[in-house]
Amino acid sequence: MSGMKPLKRGDGDQYIHRTSDAYRAAIRRKMAAFHVHVQLGCIAQGLLQHLSLNYTAEVWLCFRSWLRTMNPALPPSELVVANALRSAIPRFFSSSQLDPKLKKILDQYRRSDIHLHSEEIAA
Repeated sequence: MSGMKPLKRGDGDQYIHRTSDAYRAAIRRKMAAFHVHVQLGCIAQGLLQHLSLNYTAEVWLCFRSWLRTMNPALPPSELVVANALRSAIPRFFSSSQLDPKLKKILDQYRRSDIHLHSEEIAA
């Protein structure tokens, strides 16, 4: 929200009740965006933990790197899961077993660098 009044260090609180309705609505919209951002981060972290704990062997198989402290008997960290997903997702997108409706949606929103990478893998 670039139209927000800048505050100097130590200025104290803003008196939102003294501002216009449009300004208050913009602040509410900004706070809602912050909350959604944090909630999505928590959901993503939870999904990484779920994959780490429940799909340990698959994650280690998809992990395309090497760690000095790597122990396939233990669950991987969220960083390892994220890297494994990053390397395996182009193969998932290029799979011909996807539902055609889902494939159409994925093709519409796929980033171009992932699309190019999946074509290299498929070739």
